[in-house]
Amino acid sequence: MKTLIHNTRGMSQILWLNTDRLLVPLLIVAALVLGSMIFSHAMHV
Repeated sequence: MKTLIHNTRGMSQILWLNTDRLLVPLLIVAALVLGSMIFSHAMHV
């Protein structure tokens, strides 16, 4: 039973790391897009 609990904990940690790896570049791209939209809007006004 202990092994099973330890295994699932390791599994969720791996999934969390993968989610983190996917989320960080996604947030960076979103921030860049948002920033460029705001900047281009400010230049047109």
